[in-house]
Amino acid sequence: MDDKTGGINQNYIVPGLRRGLAVLGLFGRSRPTMRLAEIGRELGLPRATAFRLVYTLETEGYLLRGKDSVTYSLGPRVLTLGFDYLHSQELIEIAGPLLDELRDRVGASTHMGLLDGCDVLYVYRAPSHQRLSSNRRVGSRLPAHFSSLGRALLMDLSDDELAELYDDNYNFHALTERGPGNLDELKRCLEEERQQGYIAGSFIGDGIISIAAPVRDASKRAVAAINVSDYESLPCMEDLHGTLKDNVLKTAADISHHLGYI
Repeated sequence: MDDKTGGINQNYIVPGLRRGLAVLGLFGRSRPTMRLAEIGRELGLPRATAFRLVYTLETEGYLLRGKDSVTYSLGPRVLTLGFDYLHSQELIEIAGPLLDELRDRVGASTHMGLLDGCDVLYVYRAPSHQRLSSNRRVGSRLPAHFSSLGRALLMDLSDDELAELYDDNYNFHALTERGPGNLDELKRCLEEERQQGYIAGSFIGDGIISIAAPVRDASKRAVAAINVSDYESLPCMEDLHGTLKDNVLKTAADISHHLGYI
């Protein structure tokens, strides 16, 4: 957050996080490994502080200790973040124009989301040209179990994967009484939706209806989901299980084809 002069407000900076990011920033193609003493020297940190930072980053998988036990390199978590970012950018580059076309064809807002833990993360939105349109923004999240995009992504998970995702402490009704109240109810909903091949209904709030379908890549697993979601008063939303469903499924299939799904 900027202050009134346009600079950075230091009151909102977390020093420990900034130092941890600075440690990761030291590594690169020209310097793939570093010793603890080098890290401390580069950042001007006491050895004890450098050790705690490196130990934390190693524990979380962002740094990897070498076989010599004294050098460190970037760990798998950093690589995963990079691959996830590139993959999401590829998805948006491919899906964006097709979701814009779907929006123009049906006259309602379209979205794309990715599964992030128990949430669905909105990564693309093509708002309708109507005076009223869905206001779900890019970057916003919803619990996957009661959103159309989330359920379209959960459809591909096995019972074991669902049980691993939703442990006994998960509160299904933390934000709303809508949707399944426990894992067994969620499994029953998903079983019906798998047979149907898409998700349709009112999920988020009264007056908004959605229809969603999964997007798959060459691995044949759902990597994203798309939907048409808007006010049920719009004429285009009336034929939810007919023309609208056909359009959503076609666009999902087109995106999947571009990602290598056969």
